[in-house]
Amino acid sequence: MVLFGAGGAARAIAVELGLAGTKQITVVNRSESRGAELLGLLRDKLKLDAALVAWSGEYAIPAATDIVINGTSIGLYAPEARLAVAVNSLQPGMVVADVVFSPVRTRFLDDAAARGCRAIDGLGMLVNQGILGVQYWTGITPDAAVMHRALESAMGL
Repeated sequence: MVLFGAGGAARAIAVELGLAGTKQITVVNRSESRGAELLGLLRDKLKLDAALVAWSGEYAIPAATDIVINGTSIGLYAPEARLAVAVNSLQPGMVVADVVFSPVRTRFLDDAAARGCRAIDGLGMLVNQGILGVQYWTGITPDAAVMHRALESAMGL
C-alpha cells in the first residue's frame, strides 16, 4: 500500500489500516521529518513493515501495489490540482482512494479511473467521520446511507 502524506488525515488512515491488518505501508511525503514521525508510529506501535519515500517530483507507484491513497489536501477545492504521481504507473485493478471530498471527483481519481483502477472518493470518509462525531456526542448511531444522501444533497450532487 502507498499512502501520500503524513498529516492528520494520512496519519489516521495509516493507523486504521494498520489496526485492520495491513502488513506493509509506504509513506510518500514531502517532509522527511514529518514522514519519519509517522513511520516511527507505524513501526514501533503497530509493528508494521513501513517505509518512507521522500516525495520530490513525480512518484511512480511500484507495480506490486494494490492500494494507493492520497491522504493530502492536494485537490481540495481545486479540481485541476494534480497530485505528482506518474499516471502511467497506475495499473488496472489497483484501488485508488482520495480523502478529498470537494470536488468529489479529483483529477487524481479521474486519472486512476481512466487507467482501469477502482477509484474511491472522499465522501465516504467524511460521512464516517460524521457518524463517529454523532455517536460520540449523542450515543446515537446514524444511518450511513441517510447521511451519505444528505451530504450529496447539501453538496448539490
